[in-house]
Amino acid sequence: MKKIIIILCFFVSILNSFGQNVLITDLSSTAVSGGINVNVKAVSGTGSGYLSNTYTVNGNVIDLSVCYWFDNNLPILYFDNDFFIPLTTSGNYTVNVHIVLSSSQVTCDNYAITDNQTTSASYLSTTNFENSKIQFLFFPNPSNGKLEYKIGNLMINQITVFDNVGSLVKTINNISKNNIDLSELNDGVYILKIQTDSGILNDRVIIRK
Repeated sequence: MKKIIIILCFFVSILNSFGQNVLITDLSSTAVSGGINVNVKAVSGTGSGYLSNTYTVNGNVIDLSVCYWFDNNLPILYFDNDFFIPLTTSGNYTVNVHIVLSSSQVTCDNYAITDNQTTSASYLSTTNFENSKIQFLFFPNPSNGKLEYKIGNLMINQITVFDNVGSLVKTINNISKNNIDLSELNDGVYILKIQTDSGILNDRVIIRK
């Protein structure tokens, strides 16, 4: 009987340990004016809530710690958070994201680290980023979906198209010179995420047939 109790306690301990984990399910970063935006999607093995975040920038390495409180009596929860990291220097950055648990729901007490993942980001300084946005222009806008563009000296690697609720509707990898065709899409407002050799730009177009 004593042996059985010990085994049961062991498995309960394992289950509690797993339940307290918050794990990253998806990690991405996007260059924006003034810095980068880091999107962290996570899932908890038990009830949790976002508490706080801290970050450091050391050269081209960014460490972002995201803290969640936990409660074993609550159900599994999912998180989708954006974190803005201000930057002043252009370049390629390594972004290390650390998931931290807190037994306190008031201040992060660094109870445990349950996940670490890394992504990368390219950033243009605010001046260069704004200049690049000025160089980039889709026209006509509104249009029937057949668009031309001016891009200055930048080179486009990929264009992804999202509808007005953020769902991906099209990815364009083979970019034709000076034009794209979105005429198969329905009328509406679309956000274009343009991956260039110098960073990521965003533009909004309206399709009206």
